Amino acid sequence: MDPAELLHQLYLNVLQILKIYVKFAFITLIVYFVAEWYIVRYGAELEAQLDAQLADNDHPASNSTWGKVIRVVLNFFVI
Repeated sequence: MDPAELLHQLYLNVLQILKIYVKFAFITLIVYFVAEWYIVRYGAELEAQLDAQLADNDHPASNSTWGKVIRVVLNFFVI
């Protein structure tokens, strides 16, 4: 093979890799926008349901930080 043909093959391979990255970015953006739409539309209702469940809980409140950590993590992913 001559160098021009090798460069052409290299170009085609790089182009195929870039196409894969563009497809992955497009799918990621679609998932992101669907998640944002869901959070904006149903986020307040989910938060209200979670607060209602916590208010209806008959167990005494504890001083455990584990529940607080879980609550912060959930709020981070929901909001």
